Parts: sequence; structure tokens; C-alpha cells
Amino acid sequence: MTRPLTPSQRQRLRTPANLWRALVPLLVIVSVTVLVVWPRGATSDGVHVIDATSKIAAARAQSGFGVLAPAGLDPRWRPTNSDLVPRGPSNGATFRIGYYTPAGKYAEFLEGDDAADAVAASYGPLTSENTVAINGVSWDALRRSDGRRLLRHTFATTTPPVTVLVTGSAGADELATLAGSMH
Repeated sequence: MTRPLTPSQRQRLRTPANLWRALVPLLVIVSVTVLVVWPRGATSDGVHVIDATSKIAAARAQSGFGVLAPAGLDPRWRPTNSDLVPRGPSNGATFRIGYYTPAGKYAEFLEGDDAADAVAASYGPLTSENTVAINGVSWDALRRSDGRRLLRHTFATTTPPVTVLVTGSAGADELATLAGSMH
């Protein structure tokens, strides 16, 4: 039968060598755990990217109008959000996709089958600036009350006619790129 250690015997066991004998296995376990769970690959910039293709297909199936959608954008244009509001008794259908642009800004397009002014009403009061030609199509350049630019064009070739808006914190060149990608 063994007797418990006396305080003086316990004190003699508290040496730096014994401390290291106890810590080394713990350090090995922690190191292996860190190596296994440490993230690898490209670092994330925190942008949540969605699958725009499935959102566009769903909007085309549900909206009741032929959804025009951005196409041919550089892969650095990353879709981050999407919203489809179905037609109601007092409003037309709208579809929106927001993008994180190559310059790190936000740009979105919104399209609706309501009258052009009704589609743009969600952005508050707008002041007209001029018209801008993008890929041979004339877009109305407007200014929102928060100072951001908004481009608007009604595509009469669709049934029913669809008004497309392009706006966001992106610069005029990126907004023009998004507007020019409508198909």
C-alpha cells in the first residue's frame, strides 16, 4: 500500500524538468489542433457572394415579365444580394441584384414593369441631370437625394415594357458598365 506524499516530497517533485515533462504533451496537442483547424486558401474579404444565375432564373419564372439581367460582367463583379417583389394589386413586379464592384463599391440594378417614375419612386426624390449613351442606348442620368447617381432606361421591346435602374455608391464608369451589361 502506498502512502500519500508528504509536503516536502511534493516540493522536491516541483522542478523545471518535471514542469516541461507535463507541458510538452500539451503543447504538442495544441500545435496539432491549430494546424488541423487553421483556415487555408485565399483570404476572404468578407463579401457574401450569392448565385445570381439561380436568382435570375427564379425571377424569370415568377415575375410575369421577361427579366433583363446583367451578362458578361467581369468575374470581379460579385453579386451579393437579390430581391424579387411580385406584382400586387397596387404595384408592379420588381427584381433587384446588388453587386460588389471591382473598385470595392456597391452597384445595383433594379427593374420593374411599372411606370418608369413608379419604379424609381423607391429611391426618393430624383433630379434630372442629362442623358447618357451607353452601348447605343440612351439612359436618363438622375441624381438621388443622397447625392448618388441613378441611371434609368425603359426597354419598350419587352412585354410588358421594363424600366431598369442602375445606382449605388460605385462611380459613374462602373454604373455605366453595369447598365451596358443588360440583356
